Amino acid sequence: TSPIIYASSSYFGRSSGSFGSANVFIGDLAGGSAFVTQSNFLGPQAGYNAANASQSNFFGYNAGATAVNASYSNFFGLSAGASAENASFSNFLGFTAGSSATNATNSNFFGQSAGANATNANNSIFIGYRAGFSDSVNNSSAGTSILIGDSTSTGGFSNSIAIGKSATNT
Repeated sequence: TSPIIYASSSYFGRSSGSFGSANVFIGDLAGGSAFVTQSNFLGPQAGYNAANASQSNFFGYNAGATAVNASYSNFFGLSAGASAENASFSNFLGFTAGSSATNATNSNFFGQSAGANATNANNSIFIGYRAGFSDSVNNSSAGTSILIGDSTSTGGFSNSIAIGKSATNT
């Protein structure tokens, strides 16, 4: 398929991109139906139907797809940041890292499924396989959380630190 150039954007792939300016979308459906500017989406369905995700980079199959309010973010890995809401200024790296996370602004999730399904995890750092997975921490207005290790959890506590495999703040 030859590239389609629209308003200084480059779109490569079936049904990739159609709105915004200064974007680069590569892959089938990459950036399709997304309303963004100055973003790079690489991979099939990367950034598909994303809203308010300008100046972001989504790399990997389905990375950042249907993400809402994820401007200035970097999501790398299959489904990283997919369906994330309110995750601006965040970095999610790994298979499904940060997928379906809600209220995870200013957060960094590194590792397979790190921060996936997490709620109110603003200002958090989750490192490790399933670190912060489905965690319900209360960092919605203030507070920070740091989890390092496989399957670590905040135990629902804001301003928490848990280090070591399966460690949970109590």
